[in-house]
Amino acid sequence: MAQRDQASACVLKFLLPTLARWYLSVRRIIFVPAFLLPAGLMLTLDLPPGAEAATTVTEASVSLPAKGLEEFRTDPHARESQGNQISGVVRDIFADRRGSLWFGTQDGIGRHDGASLTYFDIRDRFDQGLTVRAITEDGVGHVWFGTTGGVIRYDGKSFTTYDSDDGLRSDDVWSLFVDRAGLLWIGTIAGVSTFDGSRFTSFELPAGTPDPNKGVSSEQIVWCILEDRQSRLWFAGEGAVFVYDGDAVSRIHLMDAETVTYAGGIAEDPSGVLWLTSSKGLLRCDGNAFARVELPEVLQEVGLGVPYADSHGNLWFSANGVGVCRYDGTSVRIFSAEDGMTSGAIHVTREDRQGRIWCSGWMGAFRLDGERFVNVTRAGPW
Repeated sequence: MAQRDQASACVLKFLLPTLARWYLSVRRIIFVPAFLLPAGLMLTLDLPPGAEAATTVTEASVSLPAKGLEEFRTDPHARESQGNQISGVVRDIFADRRGSLWFGTQDGIGRHDGASLTYFDIRDRFDQGLTVRAITEDGVGHVWFGTTGGVIRYDGKSFTTYDSDDGLRSDDVWSLFVDRAGLLWIGTIAGVSTFDGSRFTSFELPAGTPDPNKGVSSEQIVWCILEDRQSRLWFAGEGAVFVYDGDAVSRIHLMDAETVTYAGGIAEDPSGVLWLTSSKGLLRCDGNAFARVELPEVLQEVGLGVPYADSHGNLWFSANGVGVCRYDGTSVRIFSAEDGMTSGAIHVTREDRQGRIWCSGWMGAFRLDGERFVNVTRAGPW
């Protein structure tokens, strides 16, 4: 036995460097026959931190035309039809430069290319379906998705998935942003990573304050990332907002410094004013200090969703259980069930390339038509 082990060790001495080079070139798991391993030795070859070991699938191999698919409901146990929604929960909408509308849902990625709706059956490393929480596009037209299984890049032909094995801070991604330099910023439950096209790098932020009332919360989670017109980067963390000026990270104190203010998201309007939704209402910042905006009484004690500034200077945000709000700087217009907004839990508001306003969340997607919202299902109206 000892002689066999010595012989095996001698073989491995020359074999391991070759295996390592092969592993890094093809980025796949190595199988080494057991008879080559000395007794008690386990062979593990790891990628260097931040190196790419991504998984790529072609678009054609994962495409699922919506027509004929089983209905995606809010709950897999639901039996009654919910109107053949795009998904029971649509967490994000993004209009890319090609003119397609992308949907990030609890059932994965969906795309309407102007003619038809298609889903893409992309799975995580455990062969589980993905929830898509964030979508953005980089300077060369690649569409990125933040998911429960890492980040996914679509290059027009294929989808490439990157996860913590590739150097990402965590597979549990909540926010994405591409800055003016083309750097991708990724907010996860465990902090922030950046991606320069070939390598992931961790970006350190101070710890926040977990929210005991949320189902998901952590000291490092980042809900929203934004670059303002002064090239400062803003991060809506848990119970904290941070700003990075290129040299240092500072914590921005919101309202009463003695109590915690939980941020929902940050937006910048066309005039350069920053807006933040929080546990203390809507906050406005035209410099470095935030001040509370007076809102109607019905919005005083409800949670406000992620803010969005449209091209006309209106600020949009949702109010849990109330509806979707449009603030023009003077007054608030609330769209409720009477106005076609039948969801009481909208996640995001977005504007497409045609200037149309979309909202999505619980019970699917909605588009503003005049002064009413219409529910856009798999069948449209598109």
